[in-house]
Amino acid sequence: MKTKSMILASAAAMMMLTLSACEKKAEGQVVAVVNGEEVSLQELNAELAGQNIPDSVDKKVLMKEVLQRVIDRKLLVQRAKEQGLDKDPEYLTQRRRLDENLLVGLLGKKAAASVKIPDGPTIDKFIAENPQMFAQRERYSLNQIQFDLPANPQRLSVLQKDKTLDAVAQSLDSLGIKYRRGTAVLDSATTPPAVMAQILKLPAGEPFIIPMNGKVYASVITGQQATPTPSEVARPAATEAIRRRDLAEISTKTLKQARDAAKIQYQPGYEPPAKTGAKGTAAPGAPAAAPGAEGAAAPALPAPEAAPAPAPAAN
Repeated sequence: MKTKSMILASAAAMMMLTLSACEKKAEGQVVAVVNGEEVSLQELNAELAGQNIPDSVDKKVLMKEVLQRVIDRKLLVQRAKEQGLDKDPEYLTQRRRLDENLLVGLLGKKAAASVKIPDGPTIDKFIAENPQMFAQRERYSLNQIQFDLPANPQRLSVLQKDKTLDAVAQSLDSLGIKYRRGTAVLDSATTPPAVMAQILKLPAGEPFIIPMNGKVYASVITGQQATPTPSEVARPAATEAIRRRDLAEISTKTLKQARDAAKIQYQPGYEPPAKTGAKGTAAPGAPAAAPGAEGAAAPALPAPEAAPAPAPAAN
């Protein structure tokens, strides 16, 4: 009798859920209902956020088209759940990673909102203290070799003896490491001054080697051109650079406080790698601020514009 009562109760609950789903209507802030799942106007606007929509585009027609894409996605998600993919370990791992990145991004956004716009004297001082970004800005042409950072970065210690880019290529060949050759541009305005100073101390034609984001860049300067920043651009550029600097300081402080307060335990063999010195400006495998023309390295808290990474070698 008890079992029968439980079955009846479960059936009643299922009926209530079904009725509840059927009662949902596409009205007010709800623009559509997909098998009982609501699509809100806020969700639709979020899909459009950040898109560069030309003035000539009919916004109502565009919203209808985007809504269909949202509905298609929800239908596929529902089908995936029917197959139990939302319980798959790979999905759960990737979902946690995406959630963590989203939270870090929101933390960075909140921190960025707290960074004040610098006043005139602060901007003038920054411009005077960083001539390589403004009046003395230089752009350097590079010949470059790019390759993936090996699992054991210490293998690259043989590159310390190489005095030319061709010698680097020969060493990589002997190690069986595949690489690409090409050209790139190094901009003194977007390169950390300490890194730029190290690079310029090298003898002419000697390569500098920098690891960044799983890649290694071996580069040689082949030419340079003075490109002073125009006065009408200098002050806005300085303003953004100061804000990036201030946000980077907040990022460093936030991460240090979190690490100091954290209890981190490593399984043997997974401890942080030891940092060692190497040729050029950085040790292979060690974190480094790298120079370049485009791209960015991800800081702990996303900045308005982060420090750039090496320009990738051209094909």
